[in-house]
Amino acid sequence: MKQNRDVNRWIPGRSMIILLGCMILWCVLIIRLFQLQIIDYEYYQNKVIGNVQRMTTLKAERGEIYDSDMNKLASNYTVYRIFISPRDIADDAAAATISQGLSDILDVDYDKIYSLTQKKHRADETVKKNATEEEADEVRRFILEHNYTLQIHLEANSARYYPYSSLAANVIGVVGTDAGLTGLEYQYNSFLVGESGKYITSKDALGGQMPSKYDTYIDASNGANLVTTIDVTIQKALEKQLKQTYLDSDPLNRVTGIVMDVNTGAVLAMATYPTFNLNSPFTLDEDSLLKLSESGYDPASAEYASYRTELLYTLWRNKAVSELYEPGSTFKIITTAMGLEEGLVTLDENFYCSGSLRVEGYPQPIHCHRTSGHRSVTFEVGLQQSCNPVLMTLGLRIGQKTFYKYFEAFGYTSRTGIDLPGEAGSIYSSFTDFGNVSLAVYSFGQTFKVTPIQHLTALSAVANGGYLLTPYVVEQMIDDDGNILMQHESTPKLQVISTDVCQTIAGVLERGVSGNGGAKNAYVAGYKIAAKTGTSEVRDQADPDGNFSYRVGSCAAYAPADDPQIAAIIVVDTPMIANKYGSIVAAPYISNLMEEILPHIGIERNYTEAELQRVKTTLHNYVGWPTADALATAGNRGLTYEVRGDGDIITYQVPARGESIMKSEGKVIFYTGTATPISDRKVPDVVGRTVSAANRILTNNGFNVIIDGATNSSTAEAYVVSQSIAPGTLATEATVVTITVRYLDGTAN
Repeated sequence: MKQNRDVNRWIPGRSMIILLGCMILWCVLIIRLFQLQIIDYEYYQNKVIGNVQRMTTLKAERGEIYDSDMNKLASNYTVYRIFISPRDIADDAAAATISQGLSDILDVDYDKIYSLTQKKHRADETVKKNATEEEADEVRRFILEHNYTLQIHLEANSARYYPYSSLAANVIGVVGTDAGLTGLEYQYNSFLVGESGKYITSKDALGGQMPSKYDTYIDASNGANLVTTIDVTIQKALEKQLKQTYLDSDPLNRVTGIVMDVNTGAVLAMATYPTFNLNSPFTLDEDSLLKLSESGYDPASAEYASYRTELLYTLWRNKAVSELYEPGSTFKIITTAMGLEEGLVTLDENFYCSGSLRVEGYPQPIHCHRTSGHRSVTFEVGLQQSCNPVLMTLGLRIGQKTFYKYFEAFGYTSRTGIDLPGEAGSIYSSFTDFGNVSLAVYSFGQTFKVTPIQHLTALSAVANGGYLLTPYVVEQMIDDDGNILMQHESTPKLQVISTDVCQTIAGVLERGVSGNGGAKNAYVAGYKIAAKTGTSEVRDQADPDGNFSYRVGSCAAYAPADDPQIAAIIVVDTPMIANKYGSIVAAPYISNLMEEILPHIGIERNYTEAELQRVKTTLHNYVGWPTADALATAGNRGLTYEVRGDGDIITYQVPARGESIMKSEGKVIFYTGTATPISDRKVPDVVGRTVSAANRILTNNGFNVIIDGATNSSTAEAYVVSQSIAPGTLATEATVVTITVRYLDGTAN
């Protein structure tokens, strides 16, 4: 009984201990659950979601870039990221099969893929980033064949593609892995990229796909599309001329050019040569590769890599916007505008040029490019002949305060604000340092530096009636449905000079081109071109002998002179040929450019009587025609012809179909019956002769002559600089020989 009483006495104690233990365990459990479900909720939720959900990013399409006629300049195409989920690969056998299969399809190293399969904690390891559509199809077949739907995945992405390769490369720019690096691709990157979407799929505990109601889909929003002011036809024409002047003048520091709508500020074309291929932007051009190979650096050295990067960045840099130069005599247009606006000079006022002018504060006389002097000339002739003393005299009349006021008003002390990255700021004297010497040399465009876009913007103000505009490249931003998201509005900053002064200057410049001015090589038959050439010194780069002999040759023009629509500039930086003047290295290419683009924008030719005598005509194909019909048709077209043989059918013609001859002087020879042309005439050497002498020699030898280059009403003679058929070549009678001619006088300083 006592034992039972002792046991009964301990039962309540044991019960309390057990109860207390249960309560402690319960509290621990509650605390643990609180930690798991409340404190660490997000952590474990994400772990669970990571095990039951897979999120695929739906990348937005980068906005496309168009020219003004909606031709695509930058577009996209689909590539695929092929990736694997190592944690879903069951064993080494599956890892080996996957590695071998993907290696064969994607041309990726087997060992590399196999090492990725061993990262068992990972759900996303990229095997190939930019697989093609064909490779993606092969991967899909491989997945279905082996039932690897959980192990191998594809993600569609967009890659950039440029239909015109290198066209407008410095304007369009380069795209890197995640964003634009240069050009419009950089400037408008935030608008182009769009917003990515998401596709989240769920799976059950066995890894199977759960019903679609558990999926989440957030659509991607594509980037905005850019409609630019670039005109592909004008851009091609500009780039063709830049390449040709580069080949002809061999400049050290590239060439650049711009074509602008003077009434809106729209950039119709902008280019630099040499350039690069947008579809392989990290590849150097031939000239850069040659410089790299001649550098002497070991290809494995850091210096070699650094120099290669420097050359690449130079190719990418938009010279028209990001590099400075002294504008030289093309700036005389601006000085003239100041003087006429202030009433300080008239076109028929006489000046005297002895070849130099002394300016107070400078120990030596400042020379004219014609060191013997222009002697007594009117202001109009002085401007057309690019006389430095005439313009210095006017500059000193204008005075420091007024000159500087206009210099600022024309935009030379601030950036233009063009919607392209990397615009450089000009280099000029502050007003406190702007004395008489600065005033004198500024008047003919030296000792200050501007960008080509800055200078052409100012010259366009002279062309359009005096209104300074902001140049721009993007006209609109639109969405994929064509809705306008942004529209550019061209608003003049201010009117710098009067319309009457602008019209006066246009007349002076046009008469300098069609007459005996320094810009004669910019002449285009049938069009009124206002142009000015310039040649400036390079003061910050010595030649190998330590002399400062380098020059920049340029030409600026606008047309039609009586109703300007477009302006253009070509700048040739440090030409290495003997004649470095802008009238030689730039003006002829401005002429070629204007001749091609003026008809394109709807400006019709208006020939003078003298020009009509030099009009070319393109020949039809008369071979196979009845002789009588061919002669009648040729006669109706005003062609001069001769017939060889007595057959009834034309069997051969010289020149051939598609060739051109001078309508007034050219001749066609028709062969009939058994008559055939014979190559028995030796082509004479006419290079270096005047155009009139060359024309006479070739014509007397029985050849047709086509003159390529300026042949205006100037009293000066143009000279032949090249001929299309090498001297001494045997050719048939009436063969066309094209001679390229240039005016070699009237060069501009």
